[in-house]
Amino acid sequence: MICHRICYPAFLSLLLAGFLLFSLEKVEAQEAKRPNIVMVLADDMRWDYLGAMGANQLTQTPNLDRLAAEGALFRNAFVTSAICTPSRTSILTGMYERRHGVTFGSKSVMTEEAFANTYPMLLRQSGYYTGWVGKNHTPIGKSEKGLGYQSGVMDQSFDYWRAGHGHLSFYPKNQHEIFKDAKADNQIDIIQEAVDEFLSIDEALETSQSFLRTRPTDQPFCLMINFNVPHSNGTNSMKQLPTDPELYRTGYRDQIDQLELPANYVPYDSIQTPKLPRNVYNGEYLNSYAWVKTKESLNENQIRTLETVTGIDQVVGKIVRELEAQGILDNTIIVFTSDHGLFHGENGLAGKTLLYDIDLKIPMIIYAPGLQQPKILDEISLNIDIAPTLLDFAGVEIPGEMQGKSLKPLLENKKVEWRSDFFSENLFMEQNYPRTEAVGSKDWKYIRYYSKEEDQHHILSMISPILGEEPIYEELYDLKNDPNEQHNLAGQADKQELLQKFRDRCAALLLEAKGDNELPKTYIEDFDDKEFRDSVEVIYRKLKVE
Repeated sequence: MICHRICYPAFLSLLLAGFLLFSLEKVEAQEAKRPNIVMVLADDMRWDYLGAMGANQLTQTPNLDRLAAEGALFRNAFVTSAICTPSRTSILTGMYERRHGVTFGSKSVMTEEAFANTYPMLLRQSGYYTGWVGKNHTPIGKSEKGLGYQSGVMDQSFDYWRAGHGHLSFYPKNQHEIFKDAKADNQIDIIQEAVDEFLSIDEALETSQSFLRTRPTDQPFCLMINFNVPHSNGTNSMKQLPTDPELYRTGYRDQIDQLELPANYVPYDSIQTPKLPRNVYNGEYLNSYAWVKTKESLNENQIRTLETVTGIDQVVGKIVRELEAQGILDNTIIVFTSDHGLFHGENGLAGKTLLYDIDLKIPMIIYAPGLQQPKILDEISLNIDIAPTLLDFAGVEIPGEMQGKSLKPLLENKKVEWRSDFFSENLFMEQNYPRTEAVGSKDWKYIRYYSKEEDQHHILSMISPILGEEPIYEELYDLKNDPNEQHNLAGQADKQELLQKFRDRCAALLLEAKGDNELPKTYIEDFDDKEFRDSVEVIYRKLKVE
């Protein structure tokens, strides 16, 4: 009897210990199955500079092409805002610009609450080890140090941070203290060093700027790599220094005679009929994009674009080889894309923000191991789909406020209802760009523009079309027969019924993009007037009731 009194509790303890050990092993086994994630974002890279798309015979992107061949290539991928800050914020949040509220030039800053619901922070909360490398162009948070880029909130939110806020230039050491201890001098190789340090499973060098000690091998990781090329801030600052790698001094220069001007290229001095009426868009070029004015300066930028795109490709290739060497490539998702496209002088236009396909269309590849591959997907895919897709693969609940759709079902060959069109917008109110909204499908594009004469706060500009503001100009393009968007059909008598259909569709998609009728979760430097804020909140509440 005494034996039973002693042994029974001991047995229970052993049983409990065994159960806990089994549970722990089960959890670790589940954790091991969670995929690592590498997200690579190019800056201002057009879709036709990815070799796998087959549109540019000079582009050398063999490593990206391999990922496209072994993974999934999205041939109809677009952004919902064709300018850096709102587009990059849409990638993080899975939301339209109109919903997240971070618009370029508006002094709007994402709150800490909103940042906590971005995909990297949700992954980190669920156990992922996170790293951010390169460029950040989304202002986040406030502290005693300042607002947005000065707050330090984003810098402290990652396990590994090796990045600069805003532009990097091709030689980041001249711009950002955090890169001062890098061995390399050029942006691409400095980013490569940071990637190597993050991926290393050996003890990392401790620096005053790096939070990394040793990447844990028992955690899945998410690494975000953000280039500032081929953006002109990077390419225009290239100097072909003797210390630069040969690629950035002589690459592609022996092929300059093979460069082709874009379809419908118009030199600045030859513009007779502007693409848009001058009361809609004055057509002036920002200095950073003035290189499209002549064939010679355009060709020089094309060379630098090719060089830096190939440089990005080499970084991707080295990442793949390192993942293979560590035996974890088969458990790593790799995403490659760009924040938007860019005009190279087509129709006498330069820069971005306008809602033509040249600006909206992007290269996009997703390499997701374990799926039936390779794939070429022609469904309309958006930058706001990236966040829910990565959360879906990681087994993390997708917040209801995310407006994108997970691409995982498409990658798994599941039959799902999918979008047949999409909404895009530009709420940028500074410089010379008009506020714009558009609806695009595979066959048609409708664009409408609003007056810059209306002196509105950017929060009001988000809802003014809902409140009845009328566009000052409209365009309608038959993309099937006019892929370069040359012939505006909006004024044709036989297209008025179709035009009205797209007006109605744009209004409906605008409401979807706006989402719930609450103010966006942003800090706004010039929005501290309580009377004005209260009046805006009244308008938003009224919209909710209606």
